[in-house]
Amino acid sequence: MILLAGGSGTAGRVLARALQDAGMPFRVLTRSPQSAAELQGSGVQTVLGTAESRADAGRAVSGCTAVVSAISGFGPQSGSTPAAVDRDGNINLMDAAKTAGATRFVHFSMHGASSSHPMELARMKYAAEQYLVASGLEWTIIRPTTILETYAGIMGNSLRKSGVAVVFGRGDNPVNFVSALDVAAAVVLALRGSLKDQAVDIGGPDNLPLNQLADLLVERNGGGRTVHVPLPLLRIAAAGARLVAPQWGRVLGGAVHLGAADMAYDAAPERAKLPGVPFTPVRQALAALGPAGPGQDV
Repeated sequence: MILLAGGSGTAGRVLARALQDAGMPFRVLTRSPQSAAELQGSGVQTVLGTAESRADAGRAVSGCTAVVSAISGFGPQSGSTPAAVDRDGNINLMDAAKTAGATRFVHFSMHGASSSHPMELARMKYAAEQYLVASGLEWTIIRPTTILETYAGIMGNSLRKSGVAVVFGRGDNPVNFVSALDVAAAVVLALRGSLKDQAVDIGGPDNLPLNQLADLLVERNGGGRTVHVPLPLLRIAAAGARLVAPQWGRVLGGAVHLGAADMAYDAAPERAKLPGVPFTPVRQALAALGPAGPGQDV
């Protein structure tokens, strides 16, 4: 039995389907009663709780031989923080895995995670990486670049609701997008033991400016327009939000980073570590979302 922690988010649901397709029995730890009910309705075993709770983590891991952690305290809906979830929650899961006798832990981190990264999320992911490496568990660290389905979902929902694709900054800086389908295939490979005690950065074949992604999504939507949010305005909004609504301050700070940083990455060399894992172009990944479009059924 595998515990999938964080299996109700966009990437988590893709991971869950990949485990089902691979015939790997698993249960999902989720904090959302609604998500738990939906997953149970599709035949997935769930544990309602949070990784921040050591008791919940222990209950969820009991009887499992492996853990995949895709938890995140970044978004405004998480109700928590990266320190509490991405660092401490993961540490709770690692400790619970050792106590339960699980042998393998797959940590869903992020490309560029380090102790000096400008985003708290990346610093907390890195702290969890360090703890895992020293834990004595068999480990794999998966560091994806920007998950296409997550960002396309946000932009796609805005297009459907208001006919507007929102781009942060000028939208001309390159961003490497990786499909959650590729990441999920890498996780399955890790669970089969092929990536024992390895950290793998996984990106996609395309480095796209946000303007180009917006054009693709407008095309899929059958119309719409792109609106740019200037970086100076974003920076002011992020600074203000940190004082009154820290969760939105994190999100807006992440938007500043996405809109300002050169996030290009040559993903091809690292793919030698991932035999059989697809290398999905952006257009193909968007087509795989089906007629519902980004932000639905992903």
